Amino acid sequence: MIRNKLLLLDFDGTLCLGDDPVLAYADQVDAMLGQRSLPGPGGRTVREVVTTAFAQNVLLAEEIEYDDAGTPVTAETEEPPKEEKAHPVAWPLQDGYQLVQLLASQSGLTQEEAGQAFRQARRHLVGAGLDATDLHTPPEAPDLLDELRESGIIAVLATNAPAEGFDTWLQALGLQNSFDAVINSAQKPFGMPQALERARHIGQPPIPEKNILSIGDIWANDLAHVKALGGYTILIDRFQTALGAPHLRVSTFADSVEAIRRWAG
Repeated sequence: MIRNKLLLLDFDGTLCLGDDPVLAYADQVDAMLGQRSLPGPGGRTVREVVTTAFAQNVLLAEEIEYDDAGTPVTAETEEPPKEEKAHPVAWPLQDGYQLVQLLASQSGLTQEEAGQAFRQARRHLVGAGLDATDLHTPPEAPDLLDELRESGIIAVLATNAPAEGFDTWLQALGLQNSFDAVINSAQKPFGMPQALERARHIGQPPIPEKNILSIGDIWANDLAHVKALGGYTILIDRFQTALGAPHLRVSTFADSVEAIRRWAG
């Protein structure tokens, strides 16, 4: 069987759904702010702000601070030029993690401290047991991935999440046998070109760029580079941000299944 197509998938917000991981990140940021006696955004905790935003299905929380030009204070709107800035404070926002990071930065934490809070949140969730969270995968995903791989599609997961404890996340979601490879700490968006090359070379010969389908919930992180190379892109836009220019924009993974099957042939 010739395997000449690549399905590249994001994790958080794409295959890993549920708000508890984002709220756990917010809790760790709040703990750091408390240790340094720093007030939270608008005098509230980050968790409170994010919980309110999620209840309204928005990301533009009222507590975000803007400069005179209308850009959030501390946000970066240009592509990061250096590897150590692979996780800039993003704007416009496209997911809850970015909202937490922005609020953390505006409240006085550095990017490095926000990264530490993210990693600590992941450790805490695993330690407490992922079965106690609202973590879930789209119900269509496991069988669809099995079907695609059986037909010769190479499926690769590329995530910014660290490798530490990641197998536990996959097992909790029932995705432990769903991929040909998992790329952790991908450092998207900066690291997306390198992650994509690793994924392409899983096939022999390497998968042609035009035969790649990338699915994710953040345009700059997951899709922009693939589209620039001639691949196909699907953006899962939960918060209806209208950002980016994907080939297909959907609200949920389920809405993309028909298009995925058409692409697979």
